[in-house]
Amino acid sequence: MIDKDKLANAAMNEEELDNVAGGFSGDTARDSQFLYEHGLVDSYSGNGLSILLNWNSESAAVDSGWSKAGITCVTKPFEYNLYFKDGKEITHDEAIAHVKANFQKVRSID
Repeated sequence: MIDKDKLANAAMNEEELDNVAGGFSGDTARDSQFLYEHGLVDSYSGNGLSILLNWNSESAAVDSGWSKAGITCVTKPFEYNLYFKDGKEITHDEAIAHVKANFQKVRSID
C-alpha cells in the first residue's frame, strides 16, 4: 500500500523533473540553449525547472526562436514539443538539422 504522507513529501531533483511525462520542460530548456548557441534567442534558461517556473515567457521565447528559423514549435510543459516546417510535422532531429544547416553556431555555453 502507498504511504500517502511519504508521497506528499517526496521531492524530485532537476534531472528527474526533466524526464517526467516524456520530455517535460527539459525539451524546452534544451531547445532554449540550442537556439541561443545559434543566435536565434537572446538568452537561455539553464534547466527544465527554470523553464517550468517561468513557463509563459520562456516557452514564448523558444517558440519565437524556432520561428526565426522557419519552424513552428508548439512547446508543451508536460509532453514532448511539436515541430512543423512548411505546415508538415517534423521530428526534433529534423528541426535541429534544419537550424544547423542554415544558421551558424555563434556562441558556446561553458
